[in-house]
Amino acid sequence: MKNRSLLLLSILFGLHMASYGQDVIVLTNRAKLDAKEIVIKSKTVFYQNFDDDSGQVLSMLLSKIEYIQFANGEKLFPADLGNRTKTTEALGFNLINFHVLDFATSNFTMSYERVLSDGKFSLQLPISFGYGDSNTDLLLPPPFDSEFELNFANRFTTGLSLNIFPTRQGRVRYFFGPSIMGGSGIYSEGGYYDSYYGYYIEEEINTGYISFMVNNGLIISPLSHFSISLVASLGARHFFAVDDGKTATTGKLSFNLSYRF
Repeated sequence: MKNRSLLLLSILFGLHMASYGQDVIVLTNRAKLDAKEIVIKSKTVFYQNFDDDSGQVLSMLLSKIEYIQFANGEKLFPADLGNRTKTTEALGFNLINFHVLDFATSNFTMSYERVLSDGKFSLQLPISFGYGDSNTDLLLPPPFDSEFELNFANRFTTGLSLNIFPTRQGRVRYFFGPSIMGGSGIYSEGGYYDSYYGYYIEEEINTGYISFMVNNGLIISPLSHFSISLVASLGARHFFAVDDGKTATTGKLSFNLSYRF
């Protein structure tokens, strides 16, 4: 009798351990999946089979799920999750940015931006081509409109920016972060007055450069696929071929129009 009691207790304990930590995914066709390690990202549910210890991760579209029954008794319906993520998903995680104010500095600039980590961060890759004889950093107070900066004409620039969104994505959001840029251009260094021709001749230096700046910006998204942003940047720029290497403070204002998808 005692052995039977011990056997019954062992069976009950085994059943209890088997059910511990087990989540259930109920599909719209009423089928049920025993799952564990459930992670929901955007419109996809990632999970592992409860009876599979291999660690293989499976996925299921949220639209095919009726609800998720967690081991603690909590139920999660896709509609509830959709209410919390509606704004972020509607805005999209990809942006094509057109930098309007760069025309004032004789540059054509566009960038691609990808939003990461549920809207907390984004990586931005700009490409800029200069076509003018001179370049400024656009109506900034001293020392950013210094003679040093006014004498440089950009020809090509690219780089990478990390934007941090403290309150994730939304209709109106503040962001900040570092950026590193590199490129090449023409720096006009001094020169001399030619008495024969009767005009001043500048000496031009082809040089590469690298810059590091910190960006602060505000992005407004009045429509799901359209955003407007204003960005102020402050940092330093180093020219490799000017005086065997020369560094100057630099700053920039950007006004961007963005298509989101």
